Amino acid sequence: MRTRNGPTLLVADDERKSMLSVVQVAHGLGYNCVTATTGATAWREFSRFKFDLVVTDLNMPGGDGAVLARRVRSCSGTPVILLTELGPASLSVCGIADLAGIETLTKPFATADLREAIERNIQMVLAPGQTLFEAGEAA
Repeated sequence: MRTRNGPTLLVADDERKSMLSVVQVAHGLGYNCVTATTGATAWREFSRFKFDLVVTDLNMPGGDGAVLARRVRSCSGTPVILLTELGPASLSVCGIADLAGIETLTKPFATADLREAIERNIQMVLAPGQTLFEAGEAA
């Protein structure tokens, strides 16, 4: 789901402070956000709309971030940023290390690291040569 303001992110985290940090960074980049506090709610939102990026916490009630990441990657090319206290090892622990398009970001994360991860992943979903301005107008 793209709007005139740019790409839209699905942000799933049951910790309010963490979710607000992600939303604040995304809004600062000119992106829109839809939020969810459980994995089940996030999956419902993902099933209803097209998102350019999913940012999800690993440990959430109602289906954790690993389940959400596996579902997202099994049916779409949408990249996923997995927020976890375990770091990259969490992909192996959760059995999703073999899935492409999932990046981990260790909690607590630095705002600059999150910003770079979001921008890097959004660039992957843009058509070659397309700018964020053009993506927003195409919607």
